[in-house]
Amino acid sequence: MEYIYFDNAATTNPSQSAIKKYNEALELYYNPSANYLPSVEVKKLIDDARLSIVDILRGQGSFVFTSCASEANNQILHSALKRKDKNYIISAGEHSSIYNTAMHMKSLGYDIRVADLKPNGCVDENTLLNLIDENTVGVSLIHLSNETGAINDINELTAMIKNKNKSVMVHFDGVQALGKIDINLQKSNVDFYTISAHKIYGLRGIAGFFIKKGVKITPLIFGGEQELGLRAGTENVAGILSFKTAIQDVKLSDYTQFKKVLLDNLDCEYLLVSDFNCSSAIISICFKGIRGETLVNMLASRGFIVGTGSACNSKFKGNRTLQSMGILKNFQDGNIRISFGKYNTLDQVKLLALNINNCIKSYLKQSI
Repeated sequence: MEYIYFDNAATTNPSQSAIKKYNEALELYYNPSANYLPSVEVKKLIDDARLSIVDILRGQGSFVFTSCASEANNQILHSALKRKDKNYIISAGEHSSIYNTAMHMKSLGYDIRVADLKPNGCVDENTLLNLIDENTVGVSLIHLSNETGAINDINELTAMIKNKNKSVMVHFDGVQALGKIDINLQKSNVDFYTISAHKIYGLRGIAGFFIKKGVKITPLIFGGEQELGLRAGTENVAGILSFKTAIQDVKLSDYTQFKKVLLDNLDCEYLLVSDFNCSSAIISICFKGIRGETLVNMLASRGFIVGTGSACNSKFKGNRTLQSMGILKNFQDGNIRISFGKYNTLDQVKLLALNINNCIKSYLKQSI
């Protein structure tokens, strides 16, 4: 069966330009850490890619390549919180790579503090600021929610955090934000910023984080001196060079029309979690009388792929993000996530709405 794909927040279909660059770079098999000329030339290509990515993010600092954004997020959190008399703050709406890491550290006796979300899915600023004290070493917040599309104001929040405690290291998870909203890391003054290739039509297996000039961090993986001495392991040259191509191809996309057309064509009862101040690329929506997993499977049988919240957390019951937003349990159970990408069309969106209507009507009729 040929599927129409509406789960771009989980991963994206790699672009031909990223695939081409990856295949070309496979010929560059020399180890960048060696001293002979071909290896030195490969190392220069990696450093050029690093500079290009920092330039595109408009930051003053460097960039560390990792295998995935989860690794990057883990390194940042583990590096910041090393003493049990210090504390680290996250929000209830963080990606599982931050949230579950923080909860694991909490189980080991570390002081982890969790800020609530507002009904629109953004972090509650008042709760966040009240959690910060003289022992706070770091704050990790998601820039654009992978579940709801809610956008945290990176400039305002960073300024508020630094004003409360100027020594706090501020990290934003920008995995979903890249390509959806404008990013200027120099203006925002964040210390760390995570991105990933496979969310921007690049390939899986390569990601990384921006680190502001002058900020210190310790390795998560020890060994050689690769990646500025911050991430040991022979570099994924093909992945890095294709990542550079993918991020250079990124263009800001607006899917407001897609969102409007979808909602205008739904004739079943629903609760829209993602309001129109959220990114138009991600729609979290709850339907009454049907479980989200059931609707996802019914749509897949008809050739439409949608998601249920975070793909990294899809096998677990409940939804802490929706709970923190105050969404009632009977609507939470019927939650699905629709995320648009550059390969989608308006005609596909209309077909999706039609099939959602038909699936729900069919299910409710059988349930009577």
